[in-house]
Amino acid sequence: YCLSRASTERLAEDLAQEGFQALPYHAGLDKEVRARHQELFLRDEVKIMVATIAFGMGIDKSNVRYVVHMDLPKNIESYYQETGRAGRDGLDSEALLFYSYADVTKMKKFVEVENNPEQTEIYLKKLNQMAEYGDLITCRRKYLLNYFDEEATHFCGNCDVCLTRVEQVDGTVQAQKV
Repeated sequence: YCLSRASTERLAEDLAQEGFQALPYHAGLDKEVRARHQELFLRDEVKIMVATIAFGMGIDKSNVRYVVHMDLPKNIESYYQETGRAGRDGLDSEALLFYSYADVTKMKKFVEVENNPEQTEIYLKKLNQMAEYGDLITCRRKYLLNYFDEEATHFCGNCDVCLTRVEQVDGTVQAQKV
């Protein structure tokens, strides 16, 4: 998933130039082009669909293995729904989110609702929750499930946080020398 139509076009083109089967999908494409790209993806004739959020609603493709977000989604609900496209057949799948706090700054422009400060505040709160997710140092699955009022253990054994072993050392002497 990409935030803009232009970035979907660019990334699909870059991937194709690198030898990958990739097509763009966004609301700016002709209806026939979107339908053709979707059909090629559903029939596994194209392996990678580079899309905006226009793609996904109603797509029931069971063998999606990876969902990659090149840009930060606007809220947890969107992220959860979009990553839920992977692994519908019950097999292991992965989600990858490229994130930096600069994304949050960029996204703040997109969530402002002119002449509606209450709605803007709601969107900003949701964006900040998405930023919090990106900055987590605790289990990401637990955060997602708790967000939707579901219970979860503190260790899922699958997310990057749970799979990363952090070794703590006493760096007092090194710090004093520096």
